[in-house]
Amino acid sequence: MVYISLLVRCIVLHVCLALYNVSALADCKIDVHAHFLTPTYRAALLENGHLHPDGMPAVPEWSPEAQLAFMEANGIEKTILSRVTPSMGVSHDARENQRLARESNDYAANLKSSNPSKFGYFACLPLPDIQASLEEIEHVFSSPTRADGVILLSNNGGHYLGDPYLRPILDALNHRSAIVFVHPVSPYPQSHNATCANPSECYAASAPLASVYPAPIFEYFFDSARSFIDLILSGTARRFPEIRWIVTHCGGVLPALIDRLVLFVDYFGGPFQEFRNGGKMGREDIERVVRERFWFDLAGNPVPNLVDALLRFSSKQRLLFGSDTPWTPYEAAARVVRHVEKGMREKFGEEDLQMIWRENALELLGEERSSGLGTVL
Repeated sequence: MVYISLLVRCIVLHVCLALYNVSALADCKIDVHAHFLTPTYRAALLENGHLHPDGMPAVPEWSPEAQLAFMEANGIEKTILSRVTPSMGVSHDARENQRLARESNDYAANLKSSNPSKFGYFACLPLPDIQASLEEIEHVFSSPTRADGVILLSNNGGHYLGDPYLRPILDALNHRSAIVFVHPVSPYPQSHNATCANPSECYAASAPLASVYPAPIFEYFFDSARSFIDLILSGTARRFPEIRWIVTHCGGVLPALIDRLVLFVDYFGGPFQEFRNGGKMGREDIERVVRERFWFDLAGNPVPNLVDALLRFSSKQRLLFGSDTPWTPYEAAARVVRHVEKGMREKFGEEDLQMIWRENALELLGEERSSGLGTVL
């Protein structure tokens, strides 16, 4: 089977080379960071006051046809779709959030079933409801059109990835050797309770300068790093060694903080890790977890600087393509894709680009895993 898989990949590559004369490999990309909104979900956002989620100008329109047109125009062979939710949830009604998650997941499963060569999906969960989320995990992984993984947020109703509250979810995902795509959101507003009536006011209270700048400009990067630091230092990534983590936006500010994590572990040790009761993480533990369990997508603008910083502690074998449509509008996303293609061609040869644009994603999405990380705590 391994030889057949390699043969198929070689055939696909040669077809791509034959079809496209210039930068052919850029026309065979697999996009792991793209979003969708069903009409029901979009309407629910608007009805519940999420007119400017995380400070964004508007809730975008989406359709399979628009996504396919973007893919064709930008050399994307296949897209793995995911649904992003505000950190505080869509509705104050937990049953409504559960219903919306099921509707979105069934929609994505049907889309994948009808066009499997073009679409896959990361299933969403109705967090912070643990029991409903466990039921949704069972549903999406036992469905005839199985989810390709799940999407978690950098914080899920204020619960970060190292929070013991989320351990039942991570245990279920670890049991399934799942891919977990982690998308950033604005911090959960600590000064408001979970029934905050006005999403715009809640967002403004979520972080300094939130009332001035949309979260995707920089706050997403900080909240993503906050969550992955918690995941690492709490020992949670080591506790659940079968989970494969996708970090968005080339790691955000995480590349700038890795050396500082190691510094504090080396010089101060345990006191910074007792809050989660996860066991001590040493320098080698941190480096090994990041190297073996984390993949990084290239959504946003990672060239020329960010990708260089990331590759100081990760590798080109862990890079994945991402477009971040439609929250990045299609026209703007197309310009970013051209910029990323140009910047990556200046850094990598064609063989490496083949690996980054598609082969890394194929391996991640299709390869059975074993832990290789030692004893699970």
